[in-house]
Amino acid sequence: MAENAQTGAPFLKMFEGLNAPWCGAVKQVVAQCLDTGTDWTQKALELNEQMTAWAKETPLAPLFEAQRLLVQQVVENSAAFARVLWQIETKATGKAA
Repeated sequence: MAENAQTGAPFLKMFEGLNAPWCGAVKQVVAQCLDTGTDWTQKALELNEQMTAWAKETPLAPLFEAQRLLVQQVVENSAAFARVLWQIETKATGKAA
C-alpha cells in the first residue's frame, strides 16, 4: 500500500525545487511568456470581435460569441494553472493565481 502512495512522488519531486535560486530566472521567463501570451490572446480576441461585428444581427452572433468566450476561458484557465504550478504571482494583483 505504501508503494502505491509513492508512485506519484517522482512527478511531485520535479516541482519541489521551484523556489531554488537557479529557478528564479526560469520563473521570470515563464511569467513573461504567460503575460505576453495572455496579452496577445486578448488582443486577438478583440480583433476577432471587431471582425465579426457584421454578424451582430444574424443568427451567427451567438456562435461567434460562444467561441470567443470559450477561447478566453481556456486561455485564462491554462494561464492560471501554469501560474499555480510555477508559483508565479499574477501581474495585476500580485498574488498567485
